[in-house]
Amino acid sequence: MVKEMLRDFEILHKGTSILLGIALEKAVLDILTDVHLLQDCLKLLREPHLGLVSAPMGTFGVYSVTLSLGHDDTTAILIDGPDFDLCRTQCAGIWPYKEDLQRVLLKAIESASTGEIKREGEEKGAS
Repeated sequence: MVKEMLRDFEILHKGTSILLGIALEKAVLDILTDVHLLQDCLKLLREPHLGLVSAPMGTFGVYSVTLSLGHDDTTAILIDGPDFDLCRTQCAGIWPYKEDLQRVLLKAIESASTGEIKREGEEKGAS
């Protein structure tokens, strides 16, 4: 597990659905979500906690996406993939910095009232 800095994000709206695209240094993930799920995730990130806590964040195709926060504030976004065996499922994940994720979730929630497309990231060709 390696925490990565957020490089880019995109927020698109279709009805009450939000497509949240997150790009880290070496990974990208699109999450289909809504305002209520994002509000719950933002609340989880802001509240003190003991041990591992998690909240549903949305979906990636047919698979659930979960926000997970460790006792040391390690933040993970995990795709809960298909079952492999009774005691094991496939999964994939990214580990953004907590502060970066809070900022993006807040922008996604704020943009939901206007339906405005939001993009942020590095300029092409920047070094």
